[in-house]
Amino acid sequence: MGLEVVHRHTVLVLTVLFGMCLLTIYLHMSQLRAQMVTAMSLQGAEIYTRALEEIRQWYTTEVVQRLHGQGVVASGDVAGSKNEIPLPATLSMDLGKKLVAGQPGQEIRLISPYPFPGRRDQGGLTDFFQREAWEVFQETPEKAYFRFEQDHGRKVLRYATADRMEAECVDCHNAHPASPKRNWQVGEVGGFLEVVYPVDTIQEMAEGGLSGAYGSMGLLVLLWLGGFGLVILKLNRVAGDLEEQVRCRTSDLQHANEHLELEISERQQAEDLLRQARDNLEKRVQERTSKLAAANADLIREVSERKRAEDDIRKLNGQLVQQTAQLTASNKELEAFSYSVSHDLRAPLRGIDGFSQAVLEDYADKLDDAGKSYLQRVRAASQRMSQLIDAMLNLARLTRAEIRSQTLDMSGMVNAILDDFQKMDPERQVECVVAKNLFATADPQLIRAVLENLLGNAWKFTRHREHARIEFGYEPYKGQPAYFVKDNGAGFDMTYAHKLFGAFQRLHAYTEYPGVGVGLATVHRIIQRHGGQIWADGSVGEGAIFHFTL
Repeated sequence: MGLEVVHRHTVLVLTVLFGMCLLTIYLHMSQLRAQMVTAMSLQGAEIYTRALEEIRQWYTTEVVQRLHGQGVVASGDVAGSKNEIPLPATLSMDLGKKLVAGQPGQEIRLISPYPFPGRRDQGGLTDFFQREAWEVFQETPEKAYFRFEQDHGRKVLRYATADRMEAECVDCHNAHPASPKRNWQVGEVGGFLEVVYPVDTIQEMAEGGLSGAYGSMGLLVLLWLGGFGLVILKLNRVAGDLEEQVRCRTSDLQHANEHLELEISERQQAEDLLRQARDNLEKRVQERTSKLAAANADLIREVSERKRAEDDIRKLNGQLVQQTAQLTASNKELEAFSYSVSHDLRAPLRGIDGFSQAVLEDYADKLDDAGKSYLQRVRAASQRMSQLIDAMLNLARLTRAEIRSQTLDMSGMVNAILDDFQKMDPERQVECVVAKNLFATADPQLIRAVLENLLGNAWKFTRHREHARIEFGYEPYKGQPAYFVKDNGAGFDMTYAHKLFGAFQRLHAYTEYPGVGVGLATVHRIIQRHGGQIWADGSVGEGAIFHFTL
């Protein structure tokens, strides 16, 4: 009964069987295409990961460990440093970027839940694939983990292999100051290497290789329908139609074979490209090795130069120790001299001044005007000498005083000093211009002495001006503020400017402008102790300006 149904519906049965065969062939070819895309994608990703792992292992054992014994450290950021080399992880990340440079969509990343040394913004698991890969590698770190995903409208392969801690790396990672852990163990997974590999190009190649087969299938369908139409319409020509179909089928198979040969040729070309890429990578590794060897030679030369420099520094330190001892002895002698001046000279001077005053008071009726004048000149000279001794002792004390720096309101201090001068000399009318909100970091007592001397000189040397003017402000000088005190007083000849800051050096007569001649020397010593500079400009009769930095 079943055979009779088959015979009665032979065309239908054959058509169904043919359709099932076509569907089976289509499914098989689709599966073959998917397997081909998967295999080629995995092969490309595996080549990248194997190359990076071999380079990193070689770099760790042959470069980092050898240079570590020579004092060269590995760091996550070596910009501008001559004594550091990249960490293996840093080298892997940088080399991965260079390998995929110019390959759109391809990425090579070193992923870890721990922050990278020197690159704190690049650590952590950022998406579901990375977190899932990390969990898988905790259980089976020896196997690769991959998955196909859509990335910006492109199908890509995300392929990851575990980064396990090797025996030669454990000690270095546990001892490195920037390591996120101190208890690394051999075989522990610290991260993984991820390769993002676009598969759309491979899919296009596979679809192009199979398009001929699909065309052949469509042609077979048309031939089948045409053949069976001819069988139905012209039963008497069945034999001829079958021969024609056989011929057409043979031709189609030949076309299919040609397409397969073309596909095989394209695959061989892809393999050749991969081999060329591997050769280029080996060439780059060799070039990098030669560069590292040259850098190693430079480091050895630098180490030897540093040793020589250390020897020179030790010799200089010995000389400095001797000079320090000599300076200590000189300071002790100066202290003894200051003590002698303070105690041994003051008493005779007080006696001269006191006896001179007593003679003037007790024997005034017995002295003529010339005698009184002589005694007054003796008193004035002894008092001037006492002032000189006080100025000399003050200069020595300021030179030895300890500097205690703090933030100072320079504008407020200048206003206070000028107010004191005005109270001591209320009859004078002086225009005082003080810049506002000027601050500095220095010793308040010493800087007040500087300002009192400079402003005191300006106040003194403008006393003969009808419209006296004193100004305090600042100007930029070599990237830092330069404070200045300016007046329109007597001024000075720049020819003798080199004498301004010497002790007991005067450019004006004592009778015209009184003073002991150590004020500017004191200012110069204080500015030097603050690490600054002081200089002056002026002209006779037009005033002077003193600049200083701190």
